[in-house]
Amino acid sequence: EPAYATKIFLLLITVVKSQEQIKHLASRSETFLAIMMGLVRSKCDTPSEEAANVALFSKAAAALISRKELLLLSGREIAMILCEMSQFLFIGGRGKELDASDDFIIFKSCCSVISAMVAHYPKQLYGCPPPLFNLLLVLLTHLLNTTPKTGLVPKALEYARVCELLVPHKDVFRKHVVGLVLRYIQALNEAMTPTVKAKLMPSIYALLDMCSEFETKQINSMIDVPSKALFAPVFQSYQKYYQYHGQS
Repeated sequence: EPAYATKIFLLLITVVKSQEQIKHLASRSETFLAIMMGLVRSKCDTPSEEAANVALFSKAAAALISRKELLLLSGREIAMILCEMSQFLFIGGRGKELDASDDFIIFKSCCSVISAMVAHYPKQLYGCPPPLFNLLLVLLTHLLNTTPKTGLVPKALEYARVCELLVPHKDVFRKHVVGLVLRYIQALNEAMTPTVKAKLMPSIYALLDMCSEFETKQINSMIDVPSKALFAPVFQSYQKYYQYHGQS
């Protein structure tokens, strides 16, 4: 049973200490990783059950990522996990309705795994930015369609933390940020509510902080005049508040 096996693996990850225990568990970690992937691919009867599986997968994945002595993940495995997670937020679109709490569990689970990867596998992420930024785009698009009643505030905080973790790696990732900023500008054109705009500001400031002058010019060259008028106050606000403090 994948869920039971994943729970056992998570427990073992957290308790093994001796070299003998670590060596024994390491010899089976690839098998457990395959079981974990099977867990989130399996069909469930209810959205809540799917959300619980995603949360369990996230906890086990983050724990495994933090312990390289058990399994040193390759770039291919990192990319595989990211691609799998990009499907999590579509659970509610399979003819089933997610309640707000399950929806947040899934969103937070994705952010937790990304954060663990940035902390422990940055070089592997450098080699596979497309699946990383595809997942970030999925999360951003989900956020843009979230209201205060469906968890806007906690989701925006989780997303902002992830964006801020990427800033130290901006030399590698800056060209991939352009797509996220353009998606935000598109949402501005679609009458984004003031509440959503305000809650997303920390995330957008972090993304803009990753952009060099070249990416900023690229963004401006790719948007029309009405979009520039909407984006200009956001960029000016970033320069006045976030960029200034970042340099102090």
